[in-house]
Amino acid sequence: MSGLGVIVLAAGLGTRMRSRTPKVLHRVCGAPMGWHVIEAARSLGPDRIVVVTGYGAEDVEAMLAAGDVRFVRQEVLDGTAGAVRRCEQALAGCDRVMVLNGDAPLVRGDSLRAVEVAAEGRPLAFATCWLEEPGRLGRVLRGADGEVRAVVEAADYEGPEGPAEVNAGQYVFDARWLWERVGTVPMSGKGEYYLTALVERAASEGKAAGTARIPVEDALGVDDRVRLAEAERVMRRRVLERHMLAGVTVEDPASTFVDARASLGTDVTVLAGSRIEGACVVDEDAIIGPNTTLRNARIGRESRVEASVVEDSVIGERCVIGPFAHVRGGSTVGDDCEVRNYAEIKNSRLGRGVKMHHFSYLGDADVGEGTNIGAGTITCNYDGVAKHRTVIGRGVFVGSDTMLVAPVKLGDGAFTATGSVVTRDVPAGGSVRGVPAKPFERKERGQPTP
Repeated sequence: MSGLGVIVLAAGLGTRMRSRTPKVLHRVCGAPMGWHVIEAARSLGPDRIVVVTGYGAEDVEAMLAAGDVRFVRQEVLDGTAGAVRRCEQALAGCDRVMVLNGDAPLVRGDSLRAVEVAAEGRPLAFATCWLEEPGRLGRVLRGADGEVRAVVEAADYEGPEGPAEVNAGQYVFDARWLWERVGTVPMSGKGEYYLTALVERAASEGKAAGTARIPVEDALGVDDRVRLAEAERVMRRRVLERHMLAGVTVEDPASTFVDARASLGTDVTVLAGSRIEGACVVDEDAIIGPNTTLRNARIGRESRVEASVVEDSVIGERCVIGPFAHVRGGSTVGDDCEVRNYAEIKNSRLGRGVKMHHFSYLGDADVGEGTNIGAGTITCNYDGVAKHRTVIGRGVFVGSDTMLVAPVKLGDGAFTATGSVVTRDVPAGGSVRGVPAKPFERKERGQPTP
């Protein structure tokens, strides 16, 4: 199929959410609800995607912006048909138009394809499902021949209570038919123009709408915090199942959280109590956990991050991080490094094979390969006004309890004795000790130090 244009309705406030945040920006598995809907639409390969914004338009547009997404403003929130009508110019040339609700994050591409198929040869088709408690959803009314006659909004429904077929809110229209009629939709008693009126219009013209029955969970519309939690539960299960079927071991799904945008390689192991948040990338054979948080991090192959936090940083291959380490934003840890108990790194770069085993802090530092950072080492990077960098060369031995008062540089092969406070640069191969640290002649190992 070709010539498909997609409209995502994302203008509403969502009063039942009791929130200042636009409804479609509430997150499910780490991504805005509207993002999930757009991803489902992308699976169909549409020609164009248009998102209709209204309440909080600037925030919605900033969060959902992408190269293949255009935005149309619905300045007056006058209903779903009013929103669709504003998209005619943006979708000019498309022969079919799909309309999706931005607050239905669980809808999947397979369900949308089923609606596409149901629309073949008809003016429109829409998704339905069967609910024991229809609640606020519109009920589908059929004639004796089984064809759809109308969708009755919950506020207007006067029939018997109980199980019913309901409108799930995903549509596909013949574009010409839609644009010729959407402007004639009558105003409802609430002063809005409902897209569902076109279902009855099609029946009155003698060619009823098609329907596609989709899974109930795909149809879940999130309009309060209870349903948001339900969507999170379902999406979390789907995300974990997708990764496990692709070759990831998840030790305990019940205590594991992986955001929808995370990428996990083959033979990654995620141990209990771990969270992988944001756009993380974990390469093959890495082990995450137990009790680890990754946030927008990249973890190299065969590395292990145990009981630690890594955020907005890159960890190389074959590294060991933790337990109880914290790698903060803007850091890069090279291959074969060890960052162990109660070590913290911020906005720093560690070369290959650096060892930093316990109770140390590196902030705004560059560390050369093969360097050893002794216990209790601190880069004093902030002078109360500005932050400064520390540069540590290759093969440096930084003794326990060394204070490096930035800006300062230690050349390749330099040595600082235990308890040194280094306030001046140390040349390559140089040794310093004391408070403040001064040069001294270091004896070979096994000989007494003067």
